[in-house]
Amino acid sequence: MLEVLDQEKGLALAETLTEAGERIDAGEKVSGPAAGRYRAAAAEFSARYAGTYLGKRELRALVANPRLQVYEDPKAFLTCNHDAFTALCNPDRDRAGNGGRNTPDHSRCHPACANISRTDSQITALRAEVALIDADADTGLDPYPIAAREQQRKDHLTAIIRRHEAQQPADIEVEERR
Repeated sequence: MLEVLDQEKGLALAETLTEAGERIDAGEKVSGPAAGRYRAAAAEFSARYAGTYLGKRELRALVANPRLQVYEDPKAFLTCNHDAFTALCNPDRDRAGNGGRNTPDHSRCHPACANISRTDSQITALRAEVALIDADADTGLDPYPIAAREQQRKDHLTAIIRRHEAQQPADIEVEERR
């Protein structure tokens, strides 16, 4: 049974990295502390696995490669470039002898984590979420505590969008220098 789960994990990683490579090749920008790792993982996957048959051996190698641990989290509007030793979602990362979790814990995702990257596609989804919050606020039907909490959430999401946009010129300059 575990072998099937490892294969499914490998196929999910392959799909995520294939889509990441395609979006980056199409000009999509990436921001966040792990943006470089995200681009490197997509490039390594494309160079090593793109267009090849992924059998059991290749899927095991993909899952075992620590540089290719990329997990999309659409609910949090981010991608986790998982490194078990720096992941803030891993409560056991500081304990001696514990190698850390092999996958991120999306229920414990921390906004200050060094494993986070965001793409233009995720920022587009964030903008849609902000528009929904604005539409709900315009109706005026939410009680004050809920409306205040949604306004705080909107402020947080808007700050994420601003940080992404602020990092874009630097990313473009780096890409042009290569």
